Amino acid sequence: MALNKKVVVSGISLILVVGAVIGAVVAVVHYQKKPGSESLTAQQKMVTQICNFTDYQQECQKSLGPVSQNNNAEFKDYVKAALMSISEEANKALNTSGSLLVDAKNGTSAKRTLEECKNMLKEAVAEVQAVSSYVGDADMHTMEDRVMELKAWIGSVISYSTTCLDIIGENDHNLYEALKDPIGNASASTDNALAIVGEISNVLGMFGVKVKDKALNGGGTQRRLLQNELSSDGIPTWFSASDRKLMGLQDNGRLRPHIVVAKDGSGQYKSINDALKAYPYGQRGRYIIYVKAGVYNEYVYVDKKMINVYMYGDGPRSTVVTGSKSEAGTGDKISTSGTFQVFGPGFIGRSMGIINTAGPEARPAVALRTVGDQIAFFNCRISGYQDTLYMQSGRQFFRNCVISGHVDYIFGDARAYIQNSLIIVRKSTNPQQNQAFITAPGRQFKHEIGAIIIHNCRIVPEQKLVPTRFEVRTYLGRPWKPYSRAVFMESTLADFIRPEGYSAWDGKAGNTQHAFFGEFKNRGPGANLAKRARWSGDGFYGEMNRATAVQFTAQPALLADRWLKFANIPYLPGFISADA
Repeated sequence: MALNKKVVVSGISLILVVGAVIGAVVAVVHYQKKPGSESLTAQQKMVTQICNFTDYQQECQKSLGPVSQNNNAEFKDYVKAALMSISEEANKALNTSGSLLVDAKNGTSAKRTLEECKNMLKEAVAEVQAVSSYVGDADMHTMEDRVMELKAWIGSVISYSTTCLDIIGENDHNLYEALKDPIGNASASTDNALAIVGEISNVLGMFGVKVKDKALNGGGTQRRLLQNELSSDGIPTWFSASDRKLMGLQDNGRLRPHIVVAKDGSGQYKSINDALKAYPYGQRGRYIIYVKAGVYNEYVYVDKKMINVYMYGDGPRSTVVTGSKSEAGTGDKISTSGTFQVFGPGFIGRSMGIINTAGPEARPAVALRTVGDQIAFFNCRISGYQDTLYMQSGRQFFRNCVISGHVDYIFGDARAYIQNSLIIVRKSTNPQQNQAFITAPGRQFKHEIGAIIIHNCRIVPEQKLVPTRFEVRTYLGRPWKPYSRAVFMESTLADFIRPEGYSAWDGKAGNTQHAFFGEFKNRGPGANLAKRARWSGDGFYGEMNRATAVQFTAQPALLADRWLKFANIPYLPGFISADA
């Protein structure tokens, strides 16, 4: 997901506005210092103070050190330096993958894996370059809003680069070892940048400066994603009042699309991908695609330049997109097996089914992969077995959906919110699969915003599994990455959920040390917390208090009123129960 200008500019102005304030503060501190009274300049002190917030302080000092030589340095210069460090390290990883690719033999799995690695590392480089290039634009609302967006975009660099290592795995030790350090360095620099951006208000506070929200409002002309040209009643001018009303219905009725896709030839196109190819780049507002009832056997790809696509069908059992790529069957892993892949920010999918039919023995076989920011799905069925729903990065929202699978089938590093949905554990026909894992959160570093949040949902076995449901050890989740975070709130958990709730990742017991698996006001026999897992470390497992749980409700977790509100997607901003 490289950042489109419409998406980026509104967030980056935080750096400029705060930078101007910091620049003034630094100048005052420098002016008041008596000559010879201290060995460190104000700028050197600033580097030390900022790097104290990071986990990789040596790398931070190295990247920000040159800025301290600039007596007129502003805060934006420090952020630019942090971003430049990411770019340099990501480029080193990219060059390493390119060198390895030259030596790889054609037709081998190593060649294919390295090609995909190189593509993802290119995306990582493009991501950080896009953020850096737009530093200086001005269009702010609130600091909290901008910080979350900026962290979502920067954090995607970690997701791209570490996914490269994930698909290599430990099967090719030489490739893994060759890329481990370059990718690790890029990830560390990214985590430092996330830490710095997340502590902007604290950095200002060091100098006694408090920036009010109104001071963060910029005069830029760029408009925010999903909020283009609102009329006086809050309805986007590019969407009629009648169409907005129709969007609120489960059946989209007579919603007027730009493009109609129909297998029977009654639309402009017979395939979804052909309709997407007609997307007018530079489109303002929503681009609406109606996909009529039918089974579409194709691999849909919404690229990063396709902004604000709204795609709807005739229902999740009538309009179905199906594929069968898998690691075991076609050699495709989590990055390429997806039946439906979304990179374009602002995408909305509605009333459709998305299936990977590869089966339980196919190993990773993704049905839906979401990579762009501010993506939402409503009234959809997402079905597979292992790795069904891959929410890789950005902010995602799923409402009134049915999501089914067996192993790690809701996973990724996005800040993903699943609300008012049915989550089904499927019966595996593979006799060796006697364990099921519903979630596998992939938060790699503690400064990332990634989390899987399941709110007001039902978690049940499919009908075929009911008779033998206790023979399968079914867990709410297991930590895929070291700082994994998953939350279950006000949901109904059926009786087949294991009492311990969570399981350590095979061969990665260290992932439990910092993991966070929180629960709040859940219902049903599977919600009994008496025997929940307790692992050593500073992680958290079990019942959250209200103050902690409220941070995971939709409004603070997603800043939902900044985008879901304007996307016309229904959502619960807080708890469903008044006494929660």
